[in-house]
Amino acid sequence: MLDLNQETVIQEIARRKAKRVLLQVPEGLRPSAFALSRELEKRTSSEIIISADPCYGSCDLALNEASLLDADLIVHFGHSGTLTNKCLFIEARSSLDVGAAVEKAVAKLSREKAIGLASVIQHIGELEKAKKILERSGKTVLIGRHEGELKYDGQILGCRFETVKSISPEVDAFVVLAGGDFHGIGVRIATGKRTIVCDPYQNQARDVEDLARRFLRTRYAAVDSFREAKRVGVLIGLKTGQFQPTKAHEIRGLLESKGRECALLALREIDPVVLENFSDIEGFVNTGCPRIALDDQERFRRPVLNPEEVMIALGTKRWEEYAKEDSPSKGA
Repeated sequence: MLDLNQETVIQEIARRKAKRVLLQVPEGLRPSAFALSRELEKRTSSEIIISADPCYGSCDLALNEASLLDADLIVHFGHSGTLTNKCLFIEARSSLDVGAAVEKAVAKLSREKAIGLASVIQHIGELEKAKKILERSGKTVLIGRHEGELKYDGQILGCRFETVKSISPEVDAFVVLAGGDFHGIGVRIATGKRTIVCDPYQNQARDVEDLARRFLRTRYAAVDSFREAKRVGVLIGLKTGQFQPTKAHEIRGLLESKGRECALLALREIDPVVLENFSDIEGFVNTGCPRIALDDQERFRRPVLNPEEVMIALGTKRWEEYAKEDSPSKGA
């Protein structure tokens, strides 16, 4: 179902004469990790080590771990990135046909004419097929140009939505190729436009509007609770692509200018159990991966906000600028 591109991995290991290789594998691919490691050891002269730490994206490269293990190469599966002297990215493209799910999306978009199209990396090769299906139904289809960390036109990440934001003013709705609803909710929040997820794993097309509204209510509650926090912990994420000490100091300065007391906390894993022990802190600001506050707020007893949400809590930014709609307290 997912192409792990073993031949490319084997060729790269041989080319580099790598004696020790560290595999980074996201949760969904871990059932294949043992067999993959055994196959690579059989077909190369390398020792293969599997990183068992969480792996959230290309911002989470195991560079420190590779250094400690004296690994010559990191093979990072499931995300896109540029080949470096230390890391090989294997995108793990899906072989599933998205056609049937896209046809079902067409049936849900009878009133919308201009459609924006986006995909996670696993289905990026199916964008053209999806585009043709939508165009055959009379739709005008736009695909946003990639920039920055996004490698392909139409690509989205859990924390990067530039490709959809750039075309949002020109479209009536979005179609997102992805398994699960997370990325579709992200597109809906980032653009304010109706979003249909085409899920080839379940052969479904789902409107994420209700889920997005529920998500916004949760975020509004966290922002509202944070307004009462007088002692705040500002979190500095130590993962390679999430390290933003300048942003952390800026947020601390803003909070202290508004009368809050702050402490800086540095950590690799932003975990509820770890933060629970800081019992005198009433709220946290996360300058690392933005998905943590958005995905896991129910796991934290105290509010955890992203920097943008802090500005809303402090009154320096309007909720509508973040949510693209009236706040959930006004009937969403």
